[in-house]
Amino acid sequence: MVTWAPKQQSTIHNHATWGIVAMIGGQEKNTLWQRCPSEQQPDKIQLTEERVLQPGDIMAFMPGAIHCVEPVGDEMTVSFNLYGVTDYSQRYQFDPLTQTAKKF
Repeated sequence: MVTWAPKQQSTIHNHATWGIVAMIGGQEKNTLWQRCPSEQQPDKIQLTEERVLQPGDIMAFMPGAIHCVEPVGDEMTVSFNLYGVTDYSQRYQFDPLTQTAKKF
């Protein structure tokens, strides 16, 4: 179970495994990113989509997924999250301003 208080926000990160998020309460915005590396910026990412999850919604992630999470509105969110086996050596936090990544 994962909860987010209003105005909280996660870092932009990956999980390095598959995942399933099932919303139970509140609304949660997931901002999705993808890697688009170049020789000069090997950790470059770009915004691809925003999804607002409502109670009853389910979202799946593949191992390469990158996202950040924040509640929508003034209500705490509650979700059930299930993940596969994580390769922690491949978990990163991303900074789209500097186009860098660091170990999570």
